[in-house]
Amino acid sequence: AAVKFQPQPFAPLDASTFQRFNPSRLLAQSYHAQSRANLPEAVRFTRAATVQSPHFGFAWARLAELEFGFGRTKAADAALAKALALAPRHAPAHTVKGYVLAAQHQTAAALVEFEQAIALDAALANAWLGRGLCRLHQGHTRAGREDLLVAAALEPNRAVLRSYLGKAFQDAGDPARATKEHRLAQRLD
Repeated sequence: AAVKFQPQPFAPLDASTFQRFNPSRLLAQSYHAQSRANLPEAVRFTRAATVQSPHFGFAWARLAELEFGFGRTKAADAALAKALALAPRHAPAHTVKGYVLAAQHQTAAALVEFEQAIALDAALANAWLGRGLCRLHQGHTRAGREDLLVAAALEPNRAVLRSYLGKAFQDAGDPARATKEHRLAQRLD
């Protein structure tokens, strides 16, 4: 329902009913709230999942992702420490860690996290995007662009991936491909 922007297929939860649902259900509610652009509610459901199940590494990784989205890097770091301690092979947690490090201008350390995420789950487009952006930042334009191509191939209907790819083509002096990607990004958005 979240991916298709449909109403949720079950009765909405409120704070008084959190204890009756398992953490996975709470995470599902979090993703649905995010699909409705209700990010504070997404955080609330995710926090409830971590309270209800403090050893649920995936919930901590989701909380880190949301906290980072709000620019709360200290809260994201704390959630990531718990997520990676509980689920060290959870590729999305390594990906979020990469973005947090990149935001702190620790590009080399961010690359290590993105590469770890790709090694764990090569189908994770956000990891390829992050590695590509880091490589571009380091001046490795071809390698960065290739990573962005992989990200866009893995999730061809994500506007943001097409937009970054278009910018990479523009920077490479390929305006035809840049225009194609930007138009596709606009249509998808």
